[in-house]
Amino acid sequence: MDDSVTLSSLLEAAALKEVVQVGDEDIGSPSCKKVSHHIIGSDGALDTTRDTVASSDDEEDDDEGGNNGVDVGGVEDERKDSFDAGNICQECGKAGDDLKTCASCQSAKYCSRECQLKAWASHKEECKKRSAELHEEALFKQPPPRPDCPICFLPLPIDVTQCQYQICCSKFLCTGCIQAHWMVQDELDCPFCREVATPNNKSYIKRLEKRAAVNDADAIQFLGGLYDEGKKGLKRDHVKAAQLYLKAGKLGSALGYRNLAAAYHDGRGVMMSAAKEKYYHELAAIGGYMNSRHVLGEIEWNTRNFQRASKHYAIGAEAGHSGCLNDLKDCVKIGAFDRNEYARVLRAYKKSVEESRSDLRENSPLKQMMSMLG
Repeated sequence: MDDSVTLSSLLEAAALKEVVQVGDEDIGSPSCKKVSHHIIGSDGALDTTRDTVASSDDEEDDDEGGNNGVDVGGVEDERKDSFDAGNICQECGKAGDDLKTCASCQSAKYCSRECQLKAWASHKEECKKRSAELHEEALFKQPPPRPDCPICFLPLPIDVTQCQYQICCSKFLCTGCIQAHWMVQDELDCPFCREVATPNNKSYIKRLEKRAAVNDADAIQFLGGLYDEGKKGLKRDHVKAAQLYLKAGKLGSALGYRNLAAAYHDGRGVMMSAAKEKYYHELAAIGGYMNSRHVLGEIEWNTRNFQRASKHYAIGAEAGHSGCLNDLKDCVKIGAFDRNEYARVLRAYKKSVEESRSDLRENSPLKQMMSMLG
């Protein structure tokens, strides 16, 4: 079926699965951890493509501000009380209730874009410092809860290969509900909206582009995956894929940021950059993507930042990520994480796993096949 995961694609992806080493292998005890940097493909499977092309213009300019890619140049409308003593333009001193606030540090106010640009030289260092503080606060906040499958109303599985994006209705469905629907239907239609699968690649792309045109973040991310992999009749274009991942991320797709991080790791569509790879994994983690949270834990562990690693692992484990839970045990062993706190995290992990468990999901042939292939 064109609009859903195919068993063959999952089998092929699982067979290609590999891991890469992050950090110095001679780092000593505790030993380095291995991190997976696969792109999550357009069909929910894994892809191991490695190609390099030029960087896109959509990426942030390090010389123009921001902390590891934070957008400092933009402003966002924010009305304030005109009687507030601090409600004046930082550049010209104009007071008013319609000033704009710096989108990065969220503190400096300006009456116009022109005043913001004039003030940038003096504001830059302060802005970087404050934006870094805000980013750090957001990074270690509890993530948003996982959305529910719109059919069974259980939280979607934490493993994205166990859910499927439907381009017809822009819904993510769990494999259990998809499998249950297909077992009783003669026609392969969408289990949620009942839209019949597109007859060919041209119709498929047209349907997807229609959703992307109205800034559907998931559709844009999905389209980026198709360009990344050269599927559905599209010519492989890693630069365009990276641009779409970035746009999707800005519109709210954590998976878009995650795939952009993987592109920076591989140098696929962008110049290789460990700093930007980490930064976009951080944005994905803030958005609730737990595999990125796990990667961040491994990166911190391999650079011997064990306290930060344990924070990432604890957040991921509470959300139900088994890899984070297992690695948190290593943090307990070396004294980087409290044993009593680990017991609390373990209880939260079990609760999260139980909340998303169902017989349909557990008995889904797609899930079972992925489990057998590791």
